[in-house]
Amino acid sequence: MAEQIQLFTKPIDIKRFDSHIERRETPLQTSDIGYIYTVLAQCFLPYRDPKVSHWERRNGKYSMILSAGAIHHPSKPGALLELGLPYGPKPRLFLAFINSVAVKRQSPVVPVARSMTGMLKELGFEPRGGPRGTITSFKNQIMKLAACNFTIVGPGPKGGETYTKAPPIKQFSVWIPTEAESPKSNVWPNEIVLTDDYFESLKYHAVPFDFRALSSIQNNARAMDIFFWFTQRLPRLGKSLTMRWPDLFELFVGNLDTRNRRLFKQTFRDDAMAAKLCYSSARMEETPEGFIFHPSPPPVPRVLITSPR
Repeated sequence: MAEQIQLFTKPIDIKRFDSHIERRETPLQTSDIGYIYTVLAQCFLPYRDPKVSHWERRNGKYSMILSAGAIHHPSKPGALLELGLPYGPKPRLFLAFINSVAVKRQSPVVPVARSMTGMLKELGFEPRGGPRGTITSFKNQIMKLAACNFTIVGPGPKGGETYTKAPPIKQFSVWIPTEAESPKSNVWPNEIVLTDDYFESLKYHAVPFDFRALSSIQNNARAMDIFFWFTQRLPRLGKSLTMRWPDLFELFVGNLDTRNRRLFKQTFRDDAMAAKLCYSSARMEETPEGFIFHPSPPPVPRVLITSPR
């Protein structure tokens, strides 16, 4: 244990390790279980604002295209307010939250407004209003996510491609203030309805995880992606999986983005360690060529899970 502690020198690493110890010493309750959709544990959102209306992420023969949405401008009649694309940790956290609520409620309808404060507290944020507060920044990303269009592209017949519309959100009701100083941060959905296809698939392909762990990686989008990928992939491995650095780069960055290839190794190591502290039974080892991932116990014991179906 002393050798492990010496590995953590940054304040954020020490905080994550302390959170890990606290979770180990506090029995997991059914109420602590969250759910992520298996598809969204393999297809990842942008890490930073792409500043475009359309964005593509490729992984092998498949890709995901995101197209930004728009709503009626709250203070300019007849005009549209372009919202941009969701990015970073907050839409990932929100997807994990609405998936968990939908599975537990057994309903595709997720109330957002009255759950906002509770969600922030569960995720380890102090709910604060104001232009730079946590509530405002979350509302901004929630609107981007709710209005965004998702398209999955895969191999098609005769060497072509097949495009599948795959939006998680079918409908959202927007609350608009009467006097909005900053329209983009002052409109948000007070209720979200998941698409029928997404909700039915979610019920059968929901991956359970310890929701408490998210608070320790709340500001690290890639650590979240690695954590969710761990939770859906490692318990299903029949044998060890070797992934070379180029494979990991393609999965967690995408070959369309080659700007950060040189820095990827170190940042991946750091983010993978943060993810492993969230899922301590994950079994993996680093090699000069990349990482070897071994079959691992699920992060949530099956005896605690009530079938969502």
